Amino acid sequence: MPVDFAGAAVGTAFGELFSVVENVLQTVRAFGPQLKKINNTLSKIDPIIKDWDEYNRRLDRSPTDMRPIKALLNKGKNLVEKCSRISPLNVFQKYMHSKKLTKFDAEVLREFQIYIPLLNARNNGEILWEVREMRMEINELIRFGQVSGGALQSGLGASGNLAVPEAPDFIVGLEVEASLRKLKGQLLEEGVSVIVVTAPGGCGKTTLLTKLCHDMDIEGKFNNNIMFVPVSKKPNLVDIIRKMIQHKGFKVPVIETEDHAVHYLQQLLIIIGQNPVLLVLDDVWTNSHSIIEKFVFKKIKHYKIVVTSRYEFPAYRPVHHLNPLTHGEALELFHQSVTVDDSSMDAPDDELLEQIVKRCKGLPLALTVVAKSLRGKDRPFWETKLLDWSCSGLDSDILDCLRKSLDDLDGDPSIKERFMDLGLFPEDRKIPATALIDMWVELYKLDFDGVHAIADLNKLVYRNLADLVVTRRDSSEDDDKCYSSHYAMQHDLLRELAIVECNQQGEVEKRERFILDLTGNNFPDWWSEQKQPTLGARLVSISTDGTFSTPWPNLELPEAEALVLNFETDIQTKTYALPKFIEKADKLKALIITNYSFFPAELGNFHVVGSNLRRIRLERITVPFLSMGKLRLHSLQKISFFMCDISQASTSDDTKISDAMPNLVELHIDYCNDLMTLPDGICEIKPLRKLSITNCHNFSELPQQIGQSASLEVVRLNSCTNLSQLPDSIGTLKKLISLNISDCLSLSTLPNQIGQLVSLKRMNMKGCLRLSELPRSIVKLRNLRKVVCDKGKEVLWEPLKSSLNALNIIASKEEEANLDWLRD
Repeated sequence: MPVDFAGAAVGTAFGELFSVVENVLQTVRAFGPQLKKINNTLSKIDPIIKDWDEYNRRLDRSPTDMRPIKALLNKGKNLVEKCSRISPLNVFQKYMHSKKLTKFDAEVLREFQIYIPLLNARNNGEILWEVREMRMEINELIRFGQVSGGALQSGLGASGNLAVPEAPDFIVGLEVEASLRKLKGQLLEEGVSVIVVTAPGGCGKTTLLTKLCHDMDIEGKFNNNIMFVPVSKKPNLVDIIRKMIQHKGFKVPVIETEDHAVHYLQQLLIIIGQNPVLLVLDDVWTNSHSIIEKFVFKKIKHYKIVVTSRYEFPAYRPVHHLNPLTHGEALELFHQSVTVDDSSMDAPDDELLEQIVKRCKGLPLALTVVAKSLRGKDRPFWETKLLDWSCSGLDSDILDCLRKSLDDLDGDPSIKERFMDLGLFPEDRKIPATALIDMWVELYKLDFDGVHAIADLNKLVYRNLADLVVTRRDSSEDDDKCYSSHYAMQHDLLRELAIVECNQQGEVEKRERFILDLTGNNFPDWWSEQKQPTLGARLVSISTDGTFSTPWPNLELPEAEALVLNFETDIQTKTYALPKFIEKADKLKALIITNYSFFPAELGNFHVVGSNLRRIRLERITVPFLSMGKLRLHSLQKISFFMCDISQASTSDDTKISDAMPNLVELHIDYCNDLMTLPDGICEIKPLRKLSITNCHNFSELPQQIGQSASLEVVRLNSCTNLSQLPDSIGTLKKLISLNISDCLSLSTLPNQIGQLVSLKRMNMKGCLRLSELPRSIVKLRNLRKVVCDKGKEVLWEPLKSSLNALNIIASKEEEANLDWLRD
């Protein structure tokens, strides 16, 4: 057998580095944290090094392939040895070499990522030869992206994150528990690759799978390789695979066809398939059964797929049937759901209770919704509801059961109104709380910041009419009344119920809510056949798929106050034209445009947007910010951009954003990575009170003119990782109450003028790793009440704490980098 001298040399270099790190770690305390991380990394890599000789023999790898690795390891050894000779009193050298150690650790992780496909050979020799043939294709995928450490996926709960939803606190039913045990056994054992879980809608299929995926043994086996994919009626295979690639931390390549997407999926599975992989395809409809086959890849040994569906697919076995609850189990779940503070208020007798529970047919969704609608009500109320259900022929349709539970909710008809509003958004999509706030504030005359709107959303959650998903826990969001991490989710049965309720309001022309889901250009007859149809709806939602093409037919919307446009674009064109009938909708106050395709789409006909609009929210839209200077949005008070391309140069020679929207109060820009700086004209908008630029990783500076924004009360710049400094003029913002600069990794100093922020009450500087000192002027911040910073940075605020007894300093513990992807 030929000996690979380069491989042996790598093993020797690795052993020498490992030995030096362990020795210096025990004898030199100055670099303890950095050396511990390197030692942890090397421990994970050790088994890889030991197997390299065998890999090289089987792959005929040239000795030169290993030279970069050997050079990196020798570089690390020299660096660690140099650190061992630095005097503990030499603060500057300690600081500089700490950074070098951190950089070296990152280099090791990045370099070994290239060899991840080889690890699979340890478990499956057959796949190793597949990897050899596909090496060029895998390298192409790796070139498209590099591991991002999970930072990207943590912030994109609305789009790219396929993490398992939170598990319920409890489950009821012996059969459910038996199902958990059986499915768990099938996932832990060898062999079975596709499992189908089938049951009627509302039986708890998704709940069962979330509970299963959070099981300790399942998490232990599949670790970070569990992906939970909502499929629904109209699945987009290309988008799903894009999200899978993004979820695993890779930059998403251009994918033009389904065949191309499947190709990339297989490459991704080879890369992550060194460890067991679990894919949940949730809510697959019968007309989408062919999509399952696209995800099957039998050459990955420990790759499991679980499908949930109302239907059974004969081509896939085993099939697990989840039945409704028994009557006794249904009573138990109903009791738990109707209980308030461990006591059932005005509980009826057993006979009445049993009759109501029996009407719910053992469906957990119906039981919880009905129970919460009766919670705290007196006996006559219960009897009235039972009588209503009996008269409605309930046994023929479970939707009637759910519908009757909506009537007279706590005597507050607004709860039902908010429930129906959720139907304006597509099935199985996270609904941004900020979009609901924009609608509800304008429609129902609520407070500007949306406090009452969030309270209304929580009422729906309390009654199991919706779920609340918070993708990032941040107390400052609540403080600043910015709810960008809050999303509502609705079970598809409940969405169906919401639409049924909307359609009960009479003929199309007279309904208060108009909801249309278009396939291609198949407009309803009443619309396409009439020259100028008129709708009286206050809320309008139109959803189109990737096969839709303009022009739009004419439509009159004289009463519309909120318009929700949901769309997907064609892979080639990536464009979407606003319907021209918007221009004549004079009462329109809230416009929400969401592109559910993976990449931003160019928005056409933006000039039709009316001057009476108060709120605009755009998601995944390409619309140059400066080009808006040509518009006349004089009533606009809030505009939000999420994952948009907004920094292209304006085509107008005389565009001034302050002229276009002179009364703007709030500007929100989130995950707009092409934004590098803020147009100066923004600072000339006098009423601007809230400026939020978050997760914009190329945003590097605020303009000096920011000092002109004298009305600013909230400035949020969190996770703008390229922001290196704040302008001196920030000190002129005398009304500023809250400043959030958390996770601004490049920010190393604060201007001395920050002490002039006489109204500042809250400051969040968590994750500002380079910020090691504060200007002396902070002692002038007499109104400061809350500071959030990293653990160990509290000492920076001690001079102020001694003079301000009310100051609350919250130390946030730094999270360790996740190295689980290096495990065998």
